[in-house]
Amino acid sequence: MTIIKSFNQNPPLFLQATGLFIFAAALPFSVSLIQGGILLFLAASLWRRYSLNKFSNLGQETVKNPLFIPWMIYLAAGILAAAFSLFPARSFGALNSDWLTAVSFLALCLFLKPEQRDTALNVYLAAIAAAAIYGISQVLYGLSQGLDIRAHATNHPVRFGEIMVIGLALTLSRLLSNESLTQRSKNLLYTSAALILAAIVLSQTRGAYLGTAMVFLSLLVIRPRGIKAVLPLLGGAALLGFALAMLNPSVRYKTASIFRGANSAVNAETPAPDSSINTRLILWRTGFRIIKDYPVFGVGPANVKKVFPEYHPPPFPEDKLWGSLHNLYIHQTAERGFIGLAALLTLFAAMLYTAYRNYRGTQSPHTLWGLIIMPAWFTMNITEITFQHVHTAYTVLLALGISIAYRKSSNAPTPTAEVI
Repeated sequence: MTIIKSFNQNPPLFLQATGLFIFAAALPFSVSLIQGGILLFLAASLWRRYSLNKFSNLGQETVKNPLFIPWMIYLAAGILAAAFSLFPARSFGALNSDWLTAVSFLALCLFLKPEQRDTALNVYLAAIAAAAIYGISQVLYGLSQGLDIRAHATNHPVRFGEIMVIGLALTLSRLLSNESLTQRSKNLLYTSAALILAAIVLSQTRGAYLGTAMVFLSLLVIRPRGIKAVLPLLGGAALLGFALAMLNPSVRYKTASIFRGANSAVNAETPAPDSSINTRLILWRTGFRIIKDYPVFGVGPANVKKVFPEYHPPPFPEDKLWGSLHNLYIHQTAERGFIGLAALLTLFAAMLYTAYRNYRGTQSPHTLWGLIIMPAWFTMNITEITFQHVHTAYTVLLALGISIAYRKSSNAPTPTAEVI
């Protein structure tokens, strides 16, 4: 069937699928396309519900979402922090992203169709593999020119590494699932996983290294018998990391400095191993000073940058006026107070519990992905504010939305497209 015929046959359904596929393909690459795709998906889904005379029960379905109340608590805490903000107008404006994220997640849970889901996952996996190849090619070009270039594709290397970790979790959940895969699909998954692991190593991102370790650790705990399927991948990753470390000392140094960086964070008298870790320690300590002065409601969302000079006069770390404290838990406490932190932790705990319950209720690759990515995501938020970044947050919420939508169906539908 041609595109024009598909559109003419059912315009809302066609636009719904188009928006979802744009969203899935853009996740490793473009914030604008991510948000544009999900908004098209939402608008078309509402149009479709209206055309089917099923619009009136949307409110009831939304409230039944297991994460609806935790999301409302989190959003309410944001409004409260903005109301007591040092710069209320700026803070209320910044809350738009929170609302869009919550609405996007609820829309995925409500409107995601099984046949669209599986195709969207294929599109996402293809996009992740393409991004990994792009990032690896950047490093190879740098080596040919005698330059130390970190894999990054179209993002910052740190964001790129985190994006790759979430993609790795999906490929591994497929390999360890109970579903029947053709040999071609298995080969494609192993190839994708190897490319993604190489890209993670070459991103030189410590947070991504820790996130990767958490993905494998989660699989070891959740699927100890199935871990044998990825042991060759683990061995290959170790050999790859060793080879790359020999070619590029920066990779070796990044890995070795994780422990020393953690030691310097705990012991203030221990110097940081490099400027990157030192900058983060400065930002965290600045955040603690802000929290000390504004413990209940914080300085208000998006206001760290406004008050940063007051708590760290020039010269600034790396000559930058920082708006991120590079630790989600410190950052949100500084901006939203301990009330905001409690709301955030409530949301995270509810996400983990929901993912766990879904997997226990229906063990499938769809629910496994949602579960194994949670500990890695929480860990990566220790060195970044990943929850507030579109690329990573929306992908994790896609995984959780798929998990909820899959579990909600008492009889899981048979996929119309094999997920590779």
